[in-house]
Amino acid sequence: MPDARNRAVQEEFERVAELFSRRSAGRFDELGAVEFARTNPGERVIELGGGTGNFISAFAEVTDDLTIVDLTEGMLRVARRHHPGMKLVVGDAARLPLRSGSIDLATSAQAFHHIFEPVPVVMEMRRVVGKDGRVLIVDQVTSEKYEEIEALMELELLRDPSHAASRPPSALRLIVRAGGLEIVDEKIQVDEQRFSSWMWPVEFPQQRIDAVRSWIERWGHKTGMDFRREGDDWAFTRRRMMILAERPASG
Repeated sequence: MPDARNRAVQEEFERVAELFSRRSAGRFDELGAVEFARTNPGERVIELGGGTGNFISAFAEVTDDLTIVDLTEGMLRVARRHHPGMKLVVGDAARLPLRSGSIDLATSAQAFHHIFEPVPVVMEMRRVVGKDGRVLIVDQVTSEKYEEIEALMELELLRDPSHAASRPPSALRLIVRAGGLEIVDEKIQVDEQRFSSWMWPVEFPQQRIDAVRSWIERWGHKTGMDFRREGDDWAFTRRRMMILAERPASG
């Protein structure tokens, strides 16, 4: 089953690698992730599910030892064009081809909602960073209301069949702790987005766009994302959570 799930992710992102890179450019600029992660000059940084490098490239301001691990070769080909100095590895985040303790900071941005079984991934991040390393996870989060989580899950699957789970902040915290880590800092950022930039017509099939629009028209109010009309477009609220974690003092 994990292989089938991985193939769903590969198929979706292989299809749109270049377009995804363009659409998602700049979406991490306001997070302040480099500072939040307490990144030191020259540290070894890895991103799991790093795709085309839009997130990890921010760390180039403090280190040139940057590695992306991703399932999709097409995404890494785009990363190679845009960030030729990065190390690129085709691999599964739950089975990293890296030595234990070989990384200072293991990161993942906007990938966990594509992962059905996240705890083994966190455990791998814990393994590769060693006792003095850190783990940074960034992902979109829902509200804590069960009905809104269920509604948003339905919407996300309609938009992207590789979506695995819509999770509230409490679930992300539990995942990190179940992976053997201790949370040292967290932050939730709230942004406003537009449907037209969330589902580019050149990136998504028109049939899928129409289905999502129709769903939002009927059920968008149930998601907790404050969908509201703006002419022919929709505006809505997105929440992203950053969690910085490390091994417990005893571990």
